[in-house]
Amino acid sequence: MKIKRNRLLTPEQRPLSALADLTASIAPQVLHAVLTDREPLRAALAGTFADRARLTAPDRAWLMKALGATLRWWGWIEPLPRVRVEETLLLGWLLDSPEVGPIARTWAQRVGRSPDRLVPVGDAPSWTARAEGLKRWMEGKPVNADPWRLFPEWIRDELPVPPGEGTPKVRRLRFLESLQATPGLWVSARGVPENQIWNELRDAGLKPWVHRRLTTAARLPADTELRQFASYKTGRLVSEDLASQAVAIVCDPDPGERWWDVRGQGWRHAAHLAALMRGKGVVVSTFDAEPTRHATALKLRHSPYHNVTTRLWDGKRPTGKTASHDGVLLDAPCSGVGGWRRAPDARWTLRASDIPALAVEQLRLLKTACAGVRPGGSLVYTVVTVTRQETTGVVEAFLESTPDFHLQPFPHPLDEGKTSGMLQLWPHIHDGDARFIARLVRSTTPTATPGTQP
Repeated sequence: MKIKRNRLLTPEQRPLSALADLTASIAPQVLHAVLTDREPLRAALAGTFADRARLTAPDRAWLMKALGATLRWWGWIEPLPRVRVEETLLLGWLLDSPEVGPIARTWAQRVGRSPDRLVPVGDAPSWTARAEGLKRWMEGKPVNADPWRLFPEWIRDELPVPPGEGTPKVRRLRFLESLQATPGLWVSARGVPENQIWNELRDAGLKPWVHRRLTTAARLPADTELRQFASYKTGRLVSEDLASQAVAIVCDPDPGERWWDVRGQGWRHAAHLAALMRGKGVVVSTFDAEPTRHATALKLRHSPYHNVTTRLWDGKRPTGKTASHDGVLLDAPCSGVGGWRRAPDARWTLRASDIPALAVEQLRLLKTACAGVRPGGSLVYTVVTVTRQETTGVVEAFLESTPDFHLQPFPHPLDEGKTSGMLQLWPHIHDGDARFIARLVRSTTPTATPGTQP
């Protein structure tokens, strides 16, 4: 089988010069919507084209990639003198991509730069090497290539010190550097022996890098077109970030159990739980909006397991009978700091003042969800972030107010060793999103609330 790759650099649906001009024409409006109005990039693009001709999928993918690159490096780009918007787009592309590409060459010609002298540094091995690319652009003039400029100022106060060697400053910079890298493509094998899936990929000429511990997970080239594989069409090959795959592993459901996926963050958690349960038992995935529920139900039809049911949820009380679930999973809405690699615009749309409000809502959801857990059952809380308020802070506040629950240590899903019941995954260590996971268990005997008599 001939390997197919996503066509992002040369969309066939539109001449390259026209796509270069289109990107430049909408960039000011889109960047203003994100940076000033704090509108997500995808929504800003949709609003920009509300009154224009319909874009093809390759066009949309290109625009997301090009404008996302600009936003990823905006902290370095914004202070520099620029006359034309093509200069902004070109510099963002050169800092973000390992190759120039034909559209970047078109932008260079528009602003009078020689395309043959462009040096992309998207695969540079260090901050210093990336900064050299910036200096080359400025032709030796002084530049400020401070890594912290690439992020909102409030992240300094919210970012804990990651584990590892070196000083706290060095470890924090390693994490920030990982957020500037384009994420790889992680896939998961479901419902069949994983080697069957990996061999299918190898027969197509790919070389899946299988995770040494989680052998159902493998990394592929980022531009691999998965829709060419029969296993992808049948739901036995799934695209899912490695840290996200770790969530269901931590849940550790048994066949025949009843699980509640509270927020229904897409369909991947529910499908993974169903796979680990080998199709026996039930997974109830709940949503606060019918369009999302419906879209998820359609997606789950391609899963090899059909023990997942989708429902609307009012967010006020457990679904089904109280204390009737063997396990409850809450992937709560959060600041999303851990996903800034794949959503570089999100760093500019979030305010520091948003985080305390998010923590309040996370705690409320956790208290509501816990009522669905039977005695002896598991409650798993996860968020794609690293801020203390939303991670250990929420768990500590929950345990203080809900004495029927306590942390349950679990094996590290991606490394050797055991956790205390709480785990923070880091992109520069685990090659996935920065995701926090905690597993709690409900006592089999009632526990008095603090301040009351048992």
